[in-house]
Amino acid sequence: MILRFILLAMLVFAAQPVLADDSVALDWGGQHRPFIVHLPQDAPKENLPVVLVLHGGGGNAENMRTMTGMNDVADRHGFIAVYPEGYGSPLMDRIRTWNAGVCCGPALKKESDDVGYIGAVIDALIAQYKIDASRVYATGHSNGAMMSYRLACEMSGRIAAIAPNAGQREVAQCKLERPVPVLHMHGTKDPCALYDGGEKCGGCVSKFLHFNVEKDRSCLPARTVAQDAAKLNGCTLETEITMQKGAVTCEKYKCARDAAVEFCSIAGMGHRWAGASDKGPTACASQPDKKICSRYAEIVGPGNQDVDAGEMAWAFFSRFSLPK
Repeated sequence: MILRFILLAMLVFAAQPVLADDSVALDWGGQHRPFIVHLPQDAPKENLPVVLVLHGGGGNAENMRTMTGMNDVADRHGFIAVYPEGYGSPLMDRIRTWNAGVCCGPALKKESDDVGYIGAVIDALIAQYKIDASRVYATGHSNGAMMSYRLACEMSGRIAAIAPNAGQREVAQCKLERPVPVLHMHGTKDPCALYDGGEKCGGCVSKFLHFNVEKDRSCLPARTVAQDAAKLNGCTLETEITMQKGAVTCEKYKCARDAAVEFCSIAGMGHRWAGASDKGPTACASQPDKKICSRYAEIVGPGNQDVDAGEMAWAFFSRFSLPK
């Protein structure tokens, strides 16, 4: 079983495309955890905003960069896209998870200080790239979405806004220094981070790799988490629809100007990043008929091309900054 897992992981993650981005060395918690930095083309060299793009459980920074297309979004809008690296599995360095407090995998089991790691990433960006520290944002997919919620809870003085995608965690007990704007995006047919909540959230990566990366767990309905975030930010639970496009419906809660909470449901979408040219594992880009590719699609469900989650995240982020 171990050999099968290693061979499958090599197929999934080995042939990543080579992009002209910086890999910044960072050792944290006894592990080498570099992160990828994409500087937007033809942009000023200082005082740029940053979007932290957090991969899902069992993924890695390179995988997230490829899946989301956030480099292109960064080039269009002039921000730095940063892809941090989660806690590595003892068996395979490319299989990484985040300790979001309630999930996932080795990061949770080893109590990895991932909040501290993200703080160190931000410090390195300030020192090396002279970023605008008042405009640091976090988005993420699945386990990365859960981690973005944890950052909002525990780093509200450093994270200006978050945009979690296809992942939820309890936030009602968070103690914020300031309101943190939230844009939550979620497919209604997500078989992994269940849209309506339940007792069997998670486990998709384990099913795909035939290896226990994360176990099933209970989770709240996605809308309930958004409502809890709204209450935490002092908003009312009355909503107003702001966008309807194809399968996508977005609504916002009534909040003070600096405390927006918005919820976008994507009818029929599975455990995906909307707008992604995500055909699954890296090998599927050139060989989509492989059995592994149909297995991936079977587990995570259908995608959606009505919107681009990266563009939506940036449109939301660009409205907010930390008080100086």
